[in-house]
Amino acid sequence: MELSITQQDAGHTAEGLPLFIFALCNRYGMEVRISTQGAALTRLQVPGRNGHLANVIHGEAPDCGIHLLPAPGHALHRLPWHAVPLVEDASVGLRLVSPGPHAVVATYVLDEANGLTLHCQAPAAAQASICLRAAFNLAGEGTVHGHLLTVGAGRVVPSGEHAQHVAGTPWDCRSPRPVAELPGPARYLFGNERRDEAALRLHDPASGRLLELATDATLLRLGKGDPPSFLWLEPILASAGGRIILRFSTLA
Repeated sequence: MELSITQQDAGHTAEGLPLFIFALCNRYGMEVRISTQGAALTRLQVPGRNGHLANVIHGEAPDCGIHLLPAPGHALHRLPWHAVPLVEDASVGLRLVSPGPHAVVATYVLDEANGLTLHCQAPAAAQASICLRAAFNLAGEGTVHGHLLTVGAGRVVPSGEHAQHVAGTPWDCRSPRPVAELPGPARYLFGNERRDEAALRLHDPASGRLLELATDATLLRLGKGDPPSFLWLEPILASAGGRIILRFSTLA
């Protein structure tokens, strides 16, 4: 299998505007599907320990896609974006541009090392942050309670509470912690010292799949679905631009 990008129709918006799904594939079988509605990830097929492929994205989770925070007039994850395919020698990608006066440019790139990189930028006039909301289940089915979560942040803001050190709290994931033990959603606060390290690792021991998320965001929101069939992640980037890297591998 070679690097490829294909396009298929995905219906229309309520206003009659066309929607499309773009599929990016590499030679190892990794496939990424991206919708022009909200620039959302709808499918992410990756191999497990035994080579078995599974879709690790929960595409039906609510509000997935790219958001401006606060949203200046429109919820971008509900709107159709303009898409341009990108093909290089060692990668394939998709550049998407949101509609409206505060256009966000989002560029996804899939490489041959099973890495998916997202670069985002919004105009300064937007005066907003950018976030990608995506929902993951590395087993491809069932619950995420058995997944092990590691977050390299020393401070956290649990939902409805104030910022605090993670030490001694149920949100302390500096060492791998079962997702089942998370008491609720939270915002993790990062300093500048870990720019070259993975901000988050999510491991499914059953399949061996490992997701490593690296970003220059200083804030990451996360929480379990209800029911807990996925873990949703929201790295939040400055409007001046930033990147999110999703790297997939397997552990024995």
